[in-house]
Amino acid sequence: MGSNSGFNFFRKIWHILGLIIPITLYLDPFSQSFGLLFATRAILVTSLGVFLILLFLLELVRLKHPGFESFFYTYFGFLMKESERKRFNGTVPYFFANFLVVLFFPPAVAILSILFLVIGDPSAAYIGSKYGKHRFYNGKSREGILGFFIPAFLFSVITLYLISSEDPHHFLSVMGADGVEWKPIIIAFFGVFAACTTEFFANTTAKGLIDDNLLIPLVGAVTISVGSVFFLAGTPEPFLFSPMDLYQSIK
Repeated sequence: MGSNSGFNFFRKIWHILGLIIPITLYLDPFSQSFGLLFATRAILVTSLGVFLILLFLLELVRLKHPGFESFFYTYFGFLMKESERKRFNGTVPYFFANFLVVLFFPPAVAILSILFLVIGDPSAAYIGSKYGKHRFYNGKSREGILGFFIPAFLFSVITLYLISSEDPHHFLSVMGADGVEWKPIIIAFFGVFAACTTEFFANTTAKGLIDDNLLIPLVGAVTISVGSVFFLAGTPEPFLFSPMDLYQSIK
């Protein structure tokens, strides 16, 4: 939320490219391709899994071989923090979080939780570094908190509207028989709040494998899921997707 370390424009643009994942989930361009019932999800999960393994191996080599680390930092250091030279860079937990939410949660929940990260985090970093004047103990600012919360919530409401337009009977639809259905919006509000709180308190541990890039989408997805199960009708049962069904054929 904007610490004194400044704003890394290229790093945030790299993270914003992660919008490809929720956009693909929403458009579902591979619907029932290859004879698969969940073709788009299967393709995304497989692609993310392969990329994640390759990235993890690359990072292991970088951390174990100083010569390669220097070479890597020379050409890709603009996407990294200086502190990441001795630990896994944030792209690893970033893509791991995307992999987990796409695999285990309904597409709409995955879309919202990923948006919390790819919209809220860069916005918070920019607003906090440029306009942050009221700092907390960890260097983050009130301005950065608002910079996270407001854009993330606005994009969540827009996403709920788009989902509702495609499927008025979706469990997160905001289109009720008598007007606007507020419960999904309130659930999204608390999802953003939980993600924002996570961003504020999250630390980098496990040599960089656990940080806000991992925790924001997971906490957001769990919050929306729990809220949906308790307060909405027609939620999927079971709510969590079984990985065993990922490559299920169309019957």
